[in-house]
Amino acid sequence: MMKPKITVFSDFLCPFCYIGKQPLDEVAKEQGLEIEWRAFELRPEGVDVPPKPPEYMERVKAGVEALAKQYGLEMSLSGKSKASRRAHEGAKFAEEYGKAQEYHEAMFVAQFKDGRNVDDIDTLVDVATSIGLDPGAFREAVESRRYRDIVLEDERLAEEIGVTGIPCIIVENRGAMGVQSVDQIKALIEG
Repeated sequence: MMKPKITVFSDFLCPFCYIGKQPLDEVAKEQGLEIEWRAFELRPEGVDVPPKPPEYMERVKAGVEALAKQYGLEMSLSGKSKASRRAHEGAKFAEEYGKAQEYHEAMFVAQFKDGRNVDDIDTLVDVATSIGLDPGAFREAVESRRYRDIVLEDERLAEEIGVTGIPCIIVENRGAMGVQSVDQIKALIEG
């Protein structure tokens, strides 16, 4: 029996994507499944996103803190990062070299544990180097925007199939948006 492909639309700026990665990783490891990561920018590069009201941000922060605690994660919501397209472009480089899972984990840690700016080229190179990618080749790929069109294609696909919330986990023709538990992910996989 062929193992299903799991596709995940996520963003390095989304704390719920980092939280949702934890049960997803558990299921993928347990069942020997591969995760295909797709880009979904919460704050698309070149688009001014109006600030959210303080009350909304407090509710989001409370929700993040509650879920993070549930999954045993310590998180910092520094807000340093304002964009993530270059980080997504770096993810495509990492994927090409078989390091997609490691890159996603390291990038989420940089953003939500270390409070680093994941739109900063030097931060991206540091993260790539920490997981064994060639720093010079990585920097050149990100600075030249070699993977920009692939990232934009992910975003076109997300719009085409109706992704409106992240993380969005898709297995075959079934999908779920938001943080999913281990049991919910298993049920999604089983159909």
